[in-house]
Amino acid sequence: MVSQALHGIGKAAALIAAVLLFAVAGPVVAETSLPVLPGEDDRVMAETAAPAPAGLPALVQMVAAAPAAAASDAELDCLATAVWFESRGETLEGQLAVAQAVVNRAKSGRWGKGMCGVIKAPRQFNFNAARVQRSTATFTTALAVARIAAAGLWHDIAEGAHSFHSARLDPGWRLARVAKIGNHVFYR
Repeated sequence: MVSQALHGIGKAAALIAAVLLFAVAGPVVAETSLPVLPGEDDRVMAETAAPAPAGLPALVQMVAAAPAAAASDAELDCLATAVWFESRGETLEGQLAVAQAVVNRAKSGRWGKGMCGVIKAPRQFNFNAARVQRSTATFTTALAVARIAAAGLWHDIAEGAHSFHSARLDPGWRLARVAKIGNHVFYR
């Protein structure tokens, strides 16, 4: 079940949350320190540091650099493979929306058991997992996006979507359209 798969990434999620909290709170804490007054010490030079990067790109970068969770590697690999094949050319928001749609499907249980069950379900995804290029930067990003989606570290980009298709297609689905992000349209 998804909860069992997510249990294994609990430590990684806690580490990521701590790193994210430090990245967000660190500049605020630094801004509250007392300034160095002129003449206190002529050797002290005031340096202005660039603000810490924020937002989804920074979170993806931090997650990509964090150690991987071994317990759920198969589920995360399935999810990352789907993200890589379905949306590797998209923005990070588009990739995360795809990952979150797969996670939403896994949570519902209607399309299969766990992320691998959802992705391997008949007539749902059309790609060959053996063709994934795992040694590329795009797969590293897809894996980070998969970890973020599986751990629920970012808000739901496409508001509970469980289905999506390429924007150039019109399958005539009778579902509620919730968003168009990049080259995909999302439904629930």
